[in-house]
Amino acid sequence: MKRTNNGKDRSFVGRLVGFFSSLKLTIFLLILLAVTSIAGTVIQQQAPPQDYIKEYGESGYRIIKALMLNDMYHSWWFLALLGLLIINIVVCSLDKLPRSWRFLTHPDKWPDKSRLNQYAQKAKWKSPLGVSAASTAVKEVFREHGISYEEKEDGGSFRLFAQKGQINRIGVTVTHLSVITIVLGGIIGGIWGFQGNMTIIEGHSSSNVILRDMQHRVVLPFSVRCDSFEVNYYPGTGMPKEYKSVLSIVEGNRTVLTRAIRVNHPLIYKGIRFYQASYGTISNERGVLTLAVTPKAGGEPKEVSVPVGGEVKIDNNTTLKLVGFYPDLVLGENNQPMSRSDELRNPAALLEIRRNGEFLGRSWVFAFHPNIHSNPDIPYSFRYVRFKGLQYTGLQISRDPGVGIVWTGCILMILGLIITFFISHRRWWVLVEPLKERSEIIVAGSTNRNRAAFESSFDELVTALKERTTKGER
Repeated sequence: MKRTNNGKDRSFVGRLVGFFSSLKLTIFLLILLAVTSIAGTVIQQQAPPQDYIKEYGESGYRIIKALMLNDMYHSWWFLALLGLLIINIVVCSLDKLPRSWRFLTHPDKWPDKSRLNQYAQKAKWKSPLGVSAASTAVKEVFREHGISYEEKEDGGSFRLFAQKGQINRIGVTVTHLSVITIVLGGIIGGIWGFQGNMTIIEGHSSSNVILRDMQHRVVLPFSVRCDSFEVNYYPGTGMPKEYKSVLSIVEGNRTVLTRAIRVNHPLIYKGIRFYQASYGTISNERGVLTLAVTPKAGGEPKEVSVPVGGEVKIDNNTTLKLVGFYPDLVLGENNQPMSRSDELRNPAALLEIRRNGEFLGRSWVFAFHPNIHSNPDIPYSFRYVRFKGLQYTGLQISRDPGVGIVWTGCILMILGLIITFFISHRRWWVLVEPLKERSEIIVAGSTNRNRAAFESSFDELVTALKERTTKGER
């Protein structure tokens, strides 16, 4: 019974190994991963719930959430598929590794004569030289062709073995290892990585990263302070030319790093990348508008500055109130003014003018269209000069601890493909046997890749060997 049970165990293990080393399983997993990855590009990842409800409805959102299709690359089933692919590749590699290892550590150096005659690439001829002289000529030809060799005396006969490109035998293993490394990097990044956003007002700090789904957050082990923010615009337009933030990393009460970041020039600290992504102006808090005010009756313009919601005197009898400021003015529903964004792309201000407490009227001031909607009942004209508001910087923050592993896997894959497809394992055997006062020479060769090129080089080598051993030339 014991022997039978052991046989059953070995049979089960054999079937298990056969299943995990199956090429069909590899193809199935790759197709499944490709299909799910396509789904991951079609369905927006880590978006707020309202985006899914708007596009797919509430029932569709419930299905997407249940199947984790809204965060597919972090889902347990996608990571399980990657893990299964790793097991498949590992078992497949271990199944093939012993044979490849034998080629490297125990090459077939001294096959007998009958086996040499079985190789497709072989040549045989008789030489007028004795074994010693013929073997010397053979070694000279191999040296001239740059082929290192091993030699052996065998009962009056001479044997030679040479090989090149034996590293090719582990090319497939290196390629498999590269795939495993890339997938491992993806799993590590999927489990411990994150991507989100952070908004910081000038002079303030934050350590909270709001993830892309807007429902979860990551608290960093340090805080990020925005020391200053600066934006430059193209003249006469509201288009930003360049914007940058000066950020400081604060751990405890100590500033450990200060650096300016721009678009495509991130700050990297402890494997976390901080990208400059957006910016804006808080127009209703500590914002100050500067205007050039000119009397319509004639006179020199003068600059006045007024805070949002505040008042300032134009002259002894006239006051100006900044009713509202819109960094990027558009008309919303029912033609109500609103700001499309917090960026100063189309700045506009709504002013209220009073004289001796009596309401004179309201007037719009546009930064890029100074003569539009000027109120004729107001004895002053206004020109936008600048607006200085409390600004904030928008940062995109990402951490991918597996990215270095993925890059290592990519390098290994390139190396493995070069070894596999551009290097061939070539072997040569020579047997010189005594034949009375002459000798018989047998040359055999083998390659596992690029047979046409090997045949050509083998024929060239045999020709050189025949010339040297039949004429006795040095």
